[in-house]
Amino acid sequence: MEVEVKNQKTTPHNQNGTLSFEQIKDIVGNGWALIKDPVFNGCIFLKGELIYHSQNEDAAYEEFRVTKEKDVLIKYCGERDPKIVYLL
Repeated sequence: MEVEVKNQKTTPHNQNGTLSFEQIKDIVGNGWALIKDPVFNGCIFLKGELIYHSQNEDAAYEEFRVTKEKDVLIKYCGERDPKIVYLL
């Protein structure tokens, strides 16, 4: 099922099983992913189950808001702009 949001397609993803971050990036491309049961090594994301992805940030955050899952990570999988400084 695909949903049109502001001329961009979003995709619920029901693939069973855990995927590495590299596998998730291959599926999502430069977009946003909702990942169930994420596994970390310290603060580095390693793997999880992809449950939704979208090129539209607002659509991804809306899906994150309404998800019934307990342990979900929302992650941007594209390249960051090197001209922007991120403060954590």
